[in-house]
Amino acid sequence: MNGKYYAFTLAEVLITLVIIGVIAAMTIPTLINKTNNQEYVSRLKKAYSTLSQVTNRLIAEEGSPKNGWLQTGDIDSVYNKYKKYLSIAKDCGEASGCLGNSSYKSFLNNDGYNFEKATHRKLILADGTLVIFNPDMLDNSCSGNAWGSIGVCASILVDVNGDKKPNRYGRDFFAFALKENGLYPMGCESNHCEGTEGDGCTCKVIREGAINY
Repeated sequence: MNGKYYAFTLAEVLITLVIIGVIAAMTIPTLINKTNNQEYVSRLKKAYSTLSQVTNRLIAEEGSPKNGWLQTGDIDSVYNKYKKYLSIAKDCGEASGCLGNSSYKSFLNNDGYNFEKATHRKLILADGTLVIFNPDMLDNSCSGNAWGSIGVCASILVDVNGDKKPNRYGRDFFAFALKENGLYPMGCESNHCEGTEGDGCTCKVIREGAINY
């Protein structure tokens, strides 16, 4: 051996660390966002399965909502039917307490809607999903059109991670359409998701199994 030792200089180490830091800053947020989005998709599919099973049971036992168990203008006619068959951790009804942040933003990050109003019925499922029964479209003629869906009797909204952020339409907050023969993701009758506030993106997300926007 010639007695010489080789090593990185301090400057070389610092440059390497800076490069690693820049790469991490560029990639880690993207990876986190992708992971979160996939979790939202999985939870959305689970919520859809749960609510669909209850809807199918109600229709099997009591017929179409068009034929009597949904009363126009009476949100409790839907709310009380569903909650009999759901595993509920907290039932807020018309009171506050289920929403830590009651104001939801659109997918485009515009100001959204306050669902803490007494006119909405709210509950939290055992898995943490927030379910909101929306009185703004409640029609036993099932002739409503909303958010890219037609033939809507009522709309049921879900926040798949409860009151945790981001609280945005089309990200962790989605809408379903109750129709006379079942429950469907909003937006299936049109390409309503693209370029909108995100309230009709549910169908796109479930069909593609991803949040691709």
